[in-house]
Amino acid sequence: MAYRVVHRTVGYTAEQLFDLVLDVERYPAFVPGWEAARVSDRREGSYRTDQIVRMLAFRQRFRSVTTFERPHRIHVTGQGDGVKHLEMSWQFLPRDDGCDIDLEVSLGLSVRPLQRLAETASRDTTRQMLTAFMAEAERRFGTKGAAATTTAKGDRSRCPPMTATA
Repeated sequence: MAYRVVHRTVGYTAEQLFDLVLDVERYPAFVPGWEAARVSDRREGSYRTDQIVRMLAFRQRFRSVTTFERPHRIHVTGQGDGVKHLEMSWQFLPRDDGCDIDLEVSLGLSVRPLQRLAETASRDTTRQMLTAFMAEAERRFGTKGAAATTTAKGDRSRCPPMTATA
């Protein structure tokens, strides 16, 4: 199973980033690999989404359930087609100069060779996804003065911890 944890400090508010991440129907416009997202069954604190994501050379269709607590937490679980298990947790922790983002992603695919590729690509894919969110935040909310810092870790049993600045 591919597992990544990313921590980033940014100059945007928790509310701004919460709204950006919750707006899944706009992902195809700015998140690499997201081809389609359609939200259904909206309720207070949750919704379902049918999505198509391109992973490497393969298109994966899956359904996810998103639960959230405004403006601090978004949790996504999903499965479908070749996606055996998807779990994504976002936390937004307010700071005086913006907020801290904690993102955990766990992905299990049904096809073993694809799973190995996903494990290899998960570090770059998770960072690219977060970078896409930050570029969209800049487009929507303008440039913020606080310097962003990022740290990321993979599955501790398979990958050494890594630190990156983006």
